[in-house]
Parts: sequence; C-alpha cells; structure tokens
Amino acid sequence: MIKQFFTAAVAGCLLISSLPAQAIDSRVESAVQWAVDIANDDTHGYSQGAANATDYRPYTGSREGPDYDCASLVYHAFEHGGFKIIEAWHKNPAYGARYNGRQLTGDADTIWDDLRGDGGWKKFSWAEVADNLQRGDILCRPQFHVAIYIGDGKTVEARGVNNPRGGDWSTGDQGGEIDFYDAYGRGWTEVYRYVGD
Repeated sequence: MIKQFFTAAVAGCLLISSLPAQAIDSRVESAVQWAVDIANDDTHGYSQGAANATDYRPYTGSREGPDYDCASLVYHAFEHGGFKIIEAWHKNPAYGARYNGRQLTGDADTIWDDLRGDGGWKKFSWAEVADNLQRGDILCRPQFHVAIYIGDGKTVEARGVNNPRGGDWSTGDQGGEIDFYDAYGRGWTEVYRYVGD
C-alpha cells in the first residue's frame, strides 16, 4: 500500500513538473495562452496578406486574423495580453515609410523597436539566455522570423506551408501553419523578455 502511494505520488510529481510554468507577468501569460489557443484552433492558418502576394507565394486573406504570419501572430498575442505594441508600431517611422500606414502590425525586424516603445522589455543575445529561456520570451532572427517561447524547449509560431504537417494557401486553413516547434537549433540571434517597468 505504501509502495503504491509512493509510486503514484512520484508519477504525479513528474507529470506536474513537465508542464510549462506560467510566465512571471500575467500579461505575458495571457499573450502566450492566446497564441497557444490560436495554434490549437483549426480555423486559423498562415498569410502574409494579399499585399505581399507573389506567384510563388499566393498569400490570400489577411495577416491580421483569422490568419497570421510570424510577426503578426506575436504582435496580436502581446496586444491581447495588454501591451500596446500595435500602437507603438503606428508611431514607428517605418509604419508610414515602409507600408504607407497600410500594415496593421510590423515585421520581425520592427518588433524590437515597438516593444521598446511600449516599455519594460530587455533585449538579450541568444547566447546570453539560450540556457535559461523563460515562458513568454520572444525569439527572433530579425528580417527573417520570430516566435514565442512557451516552455519545455518549445515555441508557438506561424511558419506557413513549409512545415512538417503541411497546409495550403487557403485562408483559414490550418495544417501545421501555426503550430508548436522545437526552440533550439533554429538560428535565433535575439531574445526579447519582459522584465517590468
């Protein structure tokens, strides 16, 4: 009887310890959970928006929902969490200069300026924090890709149709277009972490 209780208790501890811890800040946790929910919802897919369409990548629909690209997923997640990152983008000189004010959210290479404009964020090099990532960290390779770290070595991110589970260019099509991936070995160079005001 004691042995059975001990075995069950150990198994329970292992299960609990394998779950990702919540982010330190409740707003960051809200952002992470929103992105996780989007990835788990089959009505969402990937799009960079019709304005960015090419013959090779015939993006349809919007990149601002129900479909998202890598950057717009991060912007909307943290906006949902209560950060004013989209407002900061609209004050960013690149908003008018690059897109004539037509793109609601910025890109992987503008996100740091917009987080910094909102306040409370710190930028680290990947080498500085790779061994100590925290739930809610934003992993970035500016001008290429951005994702949200969710814990246990995993990210939630929008990767398009070039992902292990496929998908197509249809709006609202969810193959593996917004999904969970290994965080490591991906060429990240920067990490943005909310540290408070």
